[in-house]
Amino acid sequence: MTDLKWKEAIEKVLEEEKKSLHYTVIAELIAERGYRKSLGATPQDTVSANLTTDINTNKEKSIFAKVDRGYYILRKFLDDSSQLLTDDEEIKGTETIYETKPKKESYKIINAFGIYWNRTLVHWKTTPDLLGIQQIGASEVNFKDQVGIYLLHDSRETIYVGQAIDQTLGKRLKYHTTDRLGGRWDRFSWFGFYPVNENGKLNTDIKFKDLSVQNLGDILEAILIESIEPRQNRKQGNLFYGLEYLQQEAPEIKKKLKEQIIKELTDKL
Repeated sequence: MTDLKWKEAIEKVLEEEKKSLHYTVIAELIAERGYRKSLGATPQDTVSANLTTDINTNKEKSIFAKVDRGYYILRKFLDDSSQLLTDDEEIKGTETIYETKPKKESYKIINAFGIYWNRTLVHWKTTPDLLGIQQIGASEVNFKDQVGIYLLHDSRETIYVGQAIDQTLGKRLKYHTTDRLGGRWDRFSWFGFYPVNENGKLNTDIKFKDLSVQNLGDILEAILIESIEPRQNRKQGNLFYGLEYLQQEAPEIKKKLKEQIIKELTDKL
């Protein structure tokens, strides 16, 4: 099957489902059903951008409609126009935190994160690669130069919380493989400030604007909910949809495992 254009793929999924879906789910279904093989590094962001652009450009003539934050439906399946999310409702409480060029583009405080990544899947060279994907089928992103907050976990609990600001995430984690914590952690979580571009590169050209108390509350709530996963919280931390990245095994480890298997097979001959 030839790749559908993004708009065509989105429309096809919503036509088949006949209900509102979050843009992250739409992106996953596009990949699962093979409507696009070429997804890029940020397919969920691409779906969101296509929906937003079409609605903003075509207004009530758009085939898409927004019914809640992040949720979209084909307009023909709307039961009542009162279901639509207004612009005022959308922007309420979502102040821009970063400045970048062009200024029209805005970002959240946390722009990418990974939860309980496995230490053994990282090749711990001088500056280790920290590889992740937004969803199955997306291009890999290397988060070694990310900055933000990180947590170290053992099999039972979180044992350390740190900042990767003066040094990048990759360097800070590498340091913890040989310091006093070296033998005490087997997994790590991270919450990064740099967003990911469609080409899979981190956008480091961002500057802080003033942070409000609400912003600080959002980031603390989000990190705690995502990392501790309390049973009574039924939602992700505020504004965290579409930002989680799934860990990918370092190619050096895959190569080493392959060589080990070949050696074992050879020894049996």
